[in-house]
Amino acid sequence: MSKMVTLELWAKSNLSPAPGIGTLRTWARDGRFNPEAVKHGRTYYVAEDAKYCAPKPLQRDYGASLISRIERARNVTQAA
Repeated sequence: MSKMVTLELWAKSNLSPAPGIGTLRTWARDGRFNPEAVKHGRTYYVAEDAKYCAPKPLQRDYGASLISRIERARNVTQAA
């Protein structure tokens, strides 16, 4: 298992320019690191060799009308 480092150290060594700590924390919460970040107290740690995984694009239905999308959304929430 590789050594765990803070988000700031990982960003400085892997990204140029390094994003802000708020962005890094959002990525950690969203599970965008592989292997995933681990939170100890208020600090996130990632493996030194962790990779950033971009989020998958949203599936959008551009052909449907607004009314049909609203009805589809209502049916999904009622079924749950």
